[in-house]
Amino acid sequence: MKRVKKLFALLLAMAMILAMSVTAFATEAGTNPADPTDSVPTTPMGPAEPNQSTYEKPDKDDVATAIVGNVEAGATVTAYRIVEPTYNDNGFTGYQAAKGVILKNILEPTSDEVTGIAADEVLLPNLEQKPLKAQDGATGLTTYTGELGAGYWIVVVTGSAIQEVYNPMLVGIYYSVKGSGDNNALVQGIVDANSDWSLNSQPAYAKSEQPTLDKKITGSTGKDTSDGNESGNDVAIGDTVNFEIDTKIPSYSASYTKVTVKITDTLGKGLTLAEAVGDKPVGNLVVMVNGEEVAAGDDTFTYTPADDKKSFEISFVSAYALAHSGEDVVVTYDAVLGEDAGINFDANTNTAKLEYTNDPNGETNEIEDKTYTYTFGIDASLTGTWEDVTTELIKTGEEIDTVTGGKSPLDGATFTLTNNVTGAVYTTISGKGEVGKDVDADGELLPGVTEVAGMKPGYLKFTGLDAGEYTLKETKAPEGYSLNEKETEVVIEAEYNDDGTLKKYTITVNGEKTSNYVGNYDNGMTITSNPKHENDWSEISDTEEIANTKLSALPSTGGIGTTIFTVAGCLIMIVAAGLFFASRRKTAKSE
Repeated sequence: MKRVKKLFALLLAMAMILAMSVTAFATEAGTNPADPTDSVPTTPMGPAEPNQSTYEKPDKDDVATAIVGNVEAGATVTAYRIVEPTYNDNGFTGYQAAKGVILKNILEPTSDEVTGIAADEVLLPNLEQKPLKAQDGATGLTTYTGELGAGYWIVVVTGSAIQEVYNPMLVGIYYSVKGSGDNNALVQGIVDANSDWSLNSQPAYAKSEQPTLDKKITGSTGKDTSDGNESGNDVAIGDTVNFEIDTKIPSYSASYTKVTVKITDTLGKGLTLAEAVGDKPVGNLVVMVNGEEVAAGDDTFTYTPADDKKSFEISFVSAYALAHSGEDVVVTYDAVLGEDAGINFDANTNTAKLEYTNDPNGETNEIEDKTYTYTFGIDASLTGTWEDVTTELIKTGEEIDTVTGGKSPLDGATFTLTNNVTGAVYTTISGKGEVGKDVDADGELLPGVTEVAGMKPGYLKFTGLDAGEYTLKETKAPEGYSLNEKETEVVIEAEYNDDGTLKKYTITVNGEKTSNYVGNYDNGMTITSNPKHENDWSEISDTEEIANTKLSALPSTGGIGTTIFTVAGCLIMIVAAGLFFASRRKTAKSE
């Protein structure tokens, strides 16, 4: 009997141990207690992986990572919650519109509803908002992320430093239950602690547009534009240059209620707007929108040229810009190169700018594009200052320079330089300056001109030339010298970089290169010659000498000249005088 009692006590103890073990294992395996609220943690739950099982009931502190791509680094990206979740003691129960938000269907907001909320300056700031951040050090287009709670969020991109125009985006952070399908849509329904649920999001991508601006040269007086470079060219002073600006009104969504779209153009040194022709305004401006010419007016745009005709502004009316959102704009106008133009590498630069609203709060951005117009000079400044001048052509006499051992420069000879294509004629006086610009036809300084800067003895200064072929000819010799009737061929050639800046220009005289100047823009602008005198650009030219001969040194060749006639005349006079006196004596004796 004792043995039976001991065996029964042993079996009872083992049963108790087994029962305790089963309870422990059941808790570790995740079996919920009868009351699902008994084991709910009080600390916030972090973002759950899709379809990751959990036994912590959903609550208002749940967040998931929102991802928005294709946004410029440096932008301000803000999410505003327009649909929020609802909860009860058992977890998530559904969704509702945020306070002040009106949606026809909270699970499917329309584009108009989203853009309308984004444009509401009263409602938007009062919504719950969270910033999204880009990765540290990000540049260009990048991804912004942030931890957002469940619901729908409108994402708005702003910032004065951004270039693109962004439409508002809709990001959904949503609960889902395993087996119900994980997609980027809010699902109305109960998710409680007994469900195998997760909090999900899918990446959103910014729909944006970066406006472009293309300023180009489409033609010039007497110039062939077939070289294809529309950003740089050369013309003669007095020529007309035809410009074109290609851009578009940015694509604005309904979240933009008032916008700025403004085109300005600043004409650089040497260029001014051309005089109006017919019923065209100053500069002969034409504005085309979506392929149709549009006139300035209260309901389209204003055109304001500066009083000095060195710039203008086209400002589109906000309502017109919004009504023509996304449409192409083409602006054409004319400008004339004047006497104040920069010479050689001293570019006459035009700068076109587009200012446009790039976020619904009214911030604006600005982009620009440039063109470069050049005109050339002989024996002229390279970079706009007369401290350093080129030396292509010099007039010399018969005197010998005691320093150089060569012929001395000769001032006072008049030359013409004629463009073989356009027929334009330029006149200069050696060692004096250009006729009509510096001096008169006698070499005297014009009124208001105190000196011809940089003018060196004997040199032939010509400025305001376009590239092309020319003929140089002496038309008047200095006093005491004979006229040199030899014609000299002069050719100016130019080559441009892709951005329109002058790469190099070459001057050839009688088939020989006298100058070959090359510009370097890597670190500022420097000028060198290629290939001669690379270490001393002030001596890069091989000067062409045009010599004159003194009248007193002319040889008596080719004919009998006038001497024989002079001698004969004198003899006749002597004979006549002798006959006269002999006749008088004879008459006296006969009396």
